[in-house]
Amino acid sequence: MGECDRAVQRTAVLHLDRHRHLIEAEVHRRLGRAEPLPFARAEVVRRFRSFCRLASVDVASARPSLDGLGGNSAAALERALHHAVDAACECGASEEIQTALRDLAARFCAGIRRIMQPSAPEQRERRGRRKRPNAGRRVRSAIDRINDAYLALCLETGRLHDMNPAAEALFGTEAATLLEREFVELINPTHRAKYRDLEARLDAGEAAGPIDLVFRRPEGTAISAEVTIASHTIGGRRLAILIAREKLRASA
Repeated sequence: MGECDRAVQRTAVLHLDRHRHLIEAEVHRRLGRAEPLPFARAEVVRRFRSFCRLASVDVASARPSLDGLGGNSAAALERALHHAVDAACECGASEEIQTALRDLAARFCAGIRRIMQPSAPEQRERRGRRKRPNAGRRVRSAIDRINDAYLALCLETGRLHDMNPAAEALFGTEAATLLEREFVELINPTHRAKYRDLEARLDAGEAAGPIDLVFRRPEGTAISAEVTIASHTIGGRRLAILIAREKLRASA
């Protein structure tokens, strides 16, 4: 997938975030008393947004997360998602964004069917597994739900690799606007020297924390946070995992 395609997907993610309340309300209106129930409707739409966010970085690694939704049929979840995409397309989406959303929805629905309606060979394979068959999806779901900001920094490139919704709230912007940026740009200038020292320790495989670090939002506001950091290798990529909790707001 080319950079142009990823740029369209990132714009599609912003579109979903911008109109999320209207989209969810429209899904409830269109489904009425039909399945799935309201909680599952809102949850599958939220998880589709997370899926699109991951796909805008690496479509091959994006997987639907359905933990906690197993009591609903695949058809009901897909129905809710199709209504959500239709509503999103009607919110002034360009033709490119509509195409991207429908392509991503098709991928997400295919994932729903693989998870909830596996083929006979897949069923045998799942029965034969003895260790955490859906560990990756469970971890992703847990990361998205924690109240503290989760930030994953690629130590090889120095760029932000991943973040959760709490991190989006901390920085006051959508993940798509920050992912793949130089991480040092997100550190307030007054703390960049401290961060460089920390970066060297992380590169050496050391953990750190809790420490005080001042981040910088895109519009310039400084945010003081207590941060715990450790380095990990995930999928062959060396990452620094930061868990941050906002403290008293620092001055810009």
